[in-house]
Amino acid sequence: MLTESQIAEYWSEGFLLLEDVFDASDIAALRREVTDLYETDHPGRIFEEDGTTVRGIHGCHTTGALFSRLVRLPELLASAEQLLESKLHVFQCKVNAKRALRGEVWQWHQDYSVWGPKDGMPEPRAVNVALLLDDATEHNGPLLVVPGSHRNGAITPWRPEPGNTSQWEADLSAKLKFALDAEQMAKVTADSEIRSVVGRAGSLLFFHPCIAHGSGANMSPIDRTMAFVSYNSVDNELREVPHPRPEFVASRDYRPLELIDGGLIG
Repeated sequence: MLTESQIAEYWSEGFLLLEDVFDASDIAALRREVTDLYETDHPGRIFEEDGTTVRGIHGCHTTGALFSRLVRLPELLASAEQLLESKLHVFQCKVNAKRALRGEVWQWHQDYSVWGPKDGMPEPRAVNVALLLDDATEHNGPLLVVPGSHRNGAITPWRPEPGNTSQWEADLSAKLKFALDAEQMAKVTADSEIRSVVGRAGSLLFFHPCIAHGSGANMSPIDRTMAFVSYNSVDNELREVPHPRPEFVASRDYRPLELIDGGLIG
């Protein structure tokens, strides 16, 4: 359970890092499952521009047994329920690979800038929970955030390209259609410095869907794998949109999650 000071820090800064939440055996088991998912042909598997390096895997809670448990564990779910004061469902569950020497950038963006207009999410009543599956260092493309940038809401919305509105893969590539430009980032960082989220494998990061964030290329010989669960309030059902993204990218299953006991491995 989160303390009052941790909850206050999340709402003030837009993110909260908890070190060493999961032990080495849990992380090793998740890594093995991730390796299996890398090698499984699935429409939610996305590649880098080289066409061979896995960039991300989406819908992991429906294809991986451990991920199905992970999204219901109190370390993630109960804490997210505290932050949003609501029952929750899984909106997204994914792994961002950021492979050694091959992992490409994620441009500066806000998640809600696409979740709102493209997925029909009425309000940013959601929270991202990221689990570090590798150590995140200054050199392997750590997540970068701008503390406090969530307070101004969505800065720039997703802008569809004529004739290309159904190609959801473009929303997850190294060239985002909803990236923040230099002028916008100058305003965002005028009163706050960019911070890199570094930490040991097993740490948890909670961050707001409106916080400006991104990451550079992985310039190290060490992978920087992160698992992400995006929880949405069950009272924040997505509106109908012209070209809904696949269920494994933007889930419309609003059944509230129930907490489970027994840890990750059970």
